[in-house]
Amino acid sequence: MGILEIEFAPHWVNASLVRTFARPFVTIDGTEHRQSWSESSSYEVQPGAHEVTAFIRYRGTKVALGTGRRTVTVDAGQYVSLRARNGWANHMPFELEFRLAPGLDA
Repeated sequence: MGILEIEFAPHWVNASLVRTFARPFVTIDGTEHRQSWSESSSYEVQPGAHEVTAFIRYRGTKVALGTGRRTVTVDAGQYVSLRARNGWANHMPFELEFRLAPGLDA
């Protein structure tokens, strides 16, 4: 098994808006997980390639906005850390960036 960690970090231009009115979500191989703006989440995954999708939903809605995708390969015993960051405008998709370690960008 490997570990896939995902952190959401909104762009500074719209951070106060999305943190107040939207919730972050991630899907890993089609399974949806609600995320937090303030804490990263870690998931145990089988070795191999995984399709990761990051998006937000405004409270009270079901529509996924700003959907960004990335295929990530995780080896047995490997720890992979990603940061999901949206663009400055709400319609811009999230980019899933590799991180070297918690708190450090790749």
